[in-house]
Amino acid sequence: MSTSAKPFDDKFGSVSKNYKNFRPTYSDELFSIIDDFCAKDKRDLAIDIGCGSGQATVRLSEYFKKVIGYEPSEGQIQHAEPAKNVEYKVSTAEKIDLPNESVDLITVAQAAHWFNLPVFYDETKRLLKNDGSLIIWSYGLMNITNNDAAQKIHQNHYYKTIGNQYWAPERKYIDDEYRDIKPTYENTTRKTISLPKKMSINDFVGYYSSWSGYANYLKKGNPDVLPSIKQTLLDAYNTTDEDSKIIDCYFPVYMILSKKN
Repeated sequence: MSTSAKPFDDKFGSVSKNYKNFRPTYSDELFSIIDDFCAKDKRDLAIDIGCGSGQATVRLSEYFKKVIGYEPSEGQIQHAEPAKNVEYKVSTAEKIDLPNESVDLITVAQAAHWFNLPVFYDETKRLLKNDGSLIIWSYGLMNITNNDAAQKIHQNHYYKTIGNQYWAPERKYIDDEYRDIKPTYENTTRKTISLPKKMSINDFVGYYSSWSGYANYLKKGNPDVLPSIKQTLLDAYNTTDEDSKIIDCYFPVYMILSKKN
């Protein structure tokens, strides 16, 4: 078994601005679960690994004295959201530049499926203090709840236009609800929550533009289909208003909460 990081293939650097603008923001419910799970007397340092442009990193700073976001994509880091007690570093997940037993919480949001997981789990055990927490989560494919025609357009784009030929194989972890992400901690629990969201048609199409699978689809020389998808969504909602938040949808969020004993 490999004991090193996977060679880094930056799938998001080219779409980092779209990633920041159009990806969902995490709910108060999710951070309440994190707050309840973590020891109240261990709030000095949290690290967010695979932090992207900081969607979760900044929120963690409300609960911890210091937060460091680690991200291998320089493009993502360049668009990361600043905060006074947050620092960002370019780094892989499998080798973090911190001392043994120095971290109270490690989070991974929408990124663990890219890691060399056995090596990563060993690194988290090195980094965490006793009673420290490792919390991993991922959101699955969104579902549109207020328009059946729009939901069919959405599913067709995901499963047929992009499909297995353009999604990286690691995407299967998400489609399988992170059941095969199994941290090597005895104290591990799982939760599934729902992340509701209202989106405009412009934002919805912008979300598509942030997909690594769509970036790969374009890289292979395929035509940009987002303008035509945008028009079919406008037709499905019988509107010309592309900026009104008329799409009701939700993301299922799969959480894995582990404690170092």
